[in-house]
Amino acid sequence: MLLTFVVLLLQFSIWQYGRGVLRSAAMEAARAGAVLDAPVGACERRFESVRSALLAGRLGDDVGTARCEVTAEVVIVTVDARFERWLPLSPDWSFTVTAIAVREMAPE
Repeated sequence: MLLTFVVLLLQFSIWQYGRGVLRSAAMEAARAGAVLDAPVGACERRFESVRSALLAGRLGDDVGTARCEVTAEVVIVTVDARFERWLPLSPDWSFTVTAIAVREMAPE
């Protein structure tokens, strides 16, 4: 019983780390896309760069690609993820991470 509890606690801790990495990667991607003369695809490339550096292996396998919506005022990054359970007792965890950054404006 104690071992099951420890495994579930470790699973929860690892999942929280993974969620934090995805939030950081999404925020970095939004900031990269918000730069005044950001090249096309800068947002997606930045997300993949951060995600692959910090969330490799099986935990990162079910992370979707970043969807970057660039408007005149903001950049919105949305990522869907699903972390698989380690034991049959617990459910999988599916969630969506969203980050928003205000775009730089050209000086008038």
